[in-house]
Amino acid sequence: MPPQRPQYRRPTLFDSCFVARLNRYLDLTPSERDAITQLERDPKNYAAGTTLWTEGDDVSELLIVHQGWALSETRLTGGKRQILRFHFSGDLIGASGIAFRDAPASIVAATDMVVCRFPRMALGETFIAHPRLAALFFSISQMESIDLSDRLRAMGRSEGKARLANLFLSIAARMRAVTGEHNPVVRIPLTQSDLGDAVGLTQVHVNRLIRQMTEEKLITRNRSTVTLLDEQGLVDLSRFVDRFSSVDSSWFPPAAG
Repeated sequence: MPPQRPQYRRPTLFDSCFVARLNRYLDLTPSERDAITQLERDPKNYAAGTTLWTEGDDVSELLIVHQGWALSETRLTGGKRQILRFHFSGDLIGASGIAFRDAPASIVAATDMVVCRFPRMALGETFIAHPRLAALFFSISQMESIDLSDRLRAMGRSEGKARLANLFLSIAARMRAVTGEHNPVVRIPLTQSDLGDAVGLTQVHVNRLIRQMTEEKLITRNRSTVTLLDEQGLVDLSRFVDRFSSVDSSWFPPAAG
């Protein structure tokens, strides 16, 4: 019988969104929670449009997002932009490229942000002291990798409407992993150009598809929010699989101490 997931405890005002996200999958011990909050001691404010680092930079830090949104992007031949991932509250930025010293993509603030920077070495020290956290970080990284693979598959084999549906559902699933709430109203403070660069469509095409999805009563969009009116219809359209609802912790080492 697979292990039961611990009952989710809604975070208090004193919890970080990163702790809340990890605690969504695992009942963290006080020492594990303290170890995570030690990584969040140095919050910095960044204005929208700020480049936190540029593709190819020598990066020795990781970032935890407390507030706001960032884009992970790369430039293609001819100067076109491809958005690889969106980052928001509860995300750890830089883990996907931790095998390299040079940043594999640029990180740009899409909105005003509050971000905590910490050295990579601190993550290694945390893993030595808390191997169960290392297993959880690794699992979340793989979940995100598979989710990205799903989106790439949708881009290669699906029509534009299905690509957008997949993107909206993916963002909603990741947000719910932090809040523990199944809210159909999803905050997505992105331009149509941002959405298009994430799914390989032009801004004009995105605009037309959003109107079409609205007419079909799949979604409504109001500035910075998207309401999933027919979530099952969106799932059927995009063949979306929620990669963030649970994690198999049966192989995790025991908590330290």
